[in-house]
Amino acid sequence: MDYILAISIVINVFFILYGSFIILKRGAKTYLKGLLKIESEHTNSKYGIHYDTKLEFFEHMPVKSDEIIFLGDSLTAMSNWNELFEKEKIKNRGISGDKINGVIHRLDEVVRFMPKKIFLMIGINDLGSKRKVDEIVTDYEYLINLILTKTSKSELYIQSLLPTKNHVTRQNKDILEINRRLLELSHKYDITFINLFDAFKTDKNELNMNFSYDGLHLNAEGYLIWKKNIVNFIED
Repeated sequence: MDYILAISIVINVFFILYGSFIILKRGAKTYLKGLLKIESEHTNSKYGIHYDTKLEFFEHMPVKSDEIIFLGDSLTAMSNWNELFEKEKIKNRGISGDKINGVIHRLDEVVRFMPKKIFLMIGINDLGSKRKVDEIVTDYEYLINLILTKTSKSELYIQSLLPTKNHVTRQNKDILEINRRLLELSHKYDITFINLFDAFKTDKNELNMNFSYDGLHLNAEGYLIWKKNIVNFIED
């Protein structure tokens, strides 16, 4: 028995060493990328597993009339809006990491029963992906047109992008320019623009770290500030 055990241990050690050799020879980074690629091919997804899972979940949720939809990325996703406003008809349709084209792709789920109001904040991840301001605004205008076409009776509220704290790929000068042009679009399409940037900025136009834990996302106090600045639009 001891002899068999010894042979088993030797074989296992051999395979561990051989596997390590193969990984090092191929390059650990390249090897891991290959594994991730295989997994992504199995998911057959353009937007990722998290996006697909959330969207499938949303599609199976019951829909009521006169709903209020919060639509966006992780900044939207991380809040419990219905509890924050104490309203059951508020639905959170935020997906972490989402971009403008991701919202366009899943818009049919959002508008399927013509919500009463839609509060939209999107675009910070497009900027983080090093997209140009012109490209972002062009896609945003397309999204606005799509919403107004698909659910003309819904009230659309464009919420400005929030400032960041010295974020390399999400610079505040670009955020301010996007917000300025979103304000122009809101006038063009006669929809409401809500300036949240000023409520979160410092005198240097950076995100006030009293409202954040990482310079990009919000803490609990930050969401209370957000609530304070839109509560009149919710109740209207």
